[in-house]
Amino acid sequence: MGIAAKAILVAVAMLVAAWLTAALENALVRDEPGPERRIEPGTSALLPNRDRWLYPAGPVIALAGVFLGAIIIPFGPALIGQDLEIGVFYFIVVLDFVVLGVALTGWGANTPDAVEACYRIVAQLVAYVVPLGLALVGAVMMAKSLSTVRIVEAQSGLWFIVLQPLGFALYLVTGLMQCYRAPFMEPFAQPIDGGILGVAGGWSGWLWRAALSGLLFLVAAMGATLFLGGWSGPWLPTPLWMLLKTFALMALMIVLGRMVRPLSTAQMLALSWKVLIPAGLVNVLIVGALILLHIGPA
Repeated sequence: MGIAAKAILVAVAMLVAAWLTAALENALVRDEPGPERRIEPGTSALLPNRDRWLYPAGPVIALAGVFLGAIIIPFGPALIGQDLEIGVFYFIVVLDFVVLGVALTGWGANTPDAVEACYRIVAQLVAYVVPLGLALVGAVMMAKSLSTVRIVEAQSGLWFIVLQPLGFALYLVTGLMQCYRAPFMEPFAQPIDGGILGVAGGWSGWLWRAALSGLLFLVAAMGATLFLGGWSGPWLPTPLWMLLKTFALMALMIVLGRMVRPLSTAQMLALSWKVLIPAGLVNVLIVGALILLHIGPA
């Protein structure tokens, strides 16, 4: 299959996945505002001081980052857009396009709430990026590869969630931070009227819904890849196993996140530096000890 055909297939599949994710999230979350909030049509027309280039560029860049991240998610041994040797590192980088998109839209909208969302999302990036990297490192160390396909293959005998429960728990928390779901919704919180979502309407609003729903799907899919054996499983086709694990993990993240009261940016930073980063370092030490003891994949 040519590169253009793969790109189109990945884009269509990602849009379908984003729609299914939005449907699941709407079923689980009904009472609190956040990235799943309804988009009001025509809102952008009420922004006379918006920047003609920055404001519309934000959702396009965010959605492009989601499409690029979907390329390295494996749904089968050969069912992947592109198996990159630096797949996990690549994934972290391209998903941060969402942060850039929010910053551009927030600044370009030129309203107090939207600009506030720009500052908040950058601060949240600082809070989660280091512990998220530590959560990923454990799986990479044990699989001895950054390739998502090789990480799944390394779990053929035993899923990494069994060997790295602390790393899995750390990924759940930092994954919720990365996709801006409860209790980490500061960039889209009610006091700032949803941030950029309060000023995004029409096609811009729908692009943002697709990007943020796709982001949640990808974070859950990467968690299934790293800790739940990816596509592996008996009887069912490999893509179905991957989808079942992804949506199950997504539902778990949403439900657990809603059990905790929303945290402010300052509280997120404190949680990161006082709890998550030390836990990540402990997880790396544990994984290193398991490797030295020859416990895990051969």
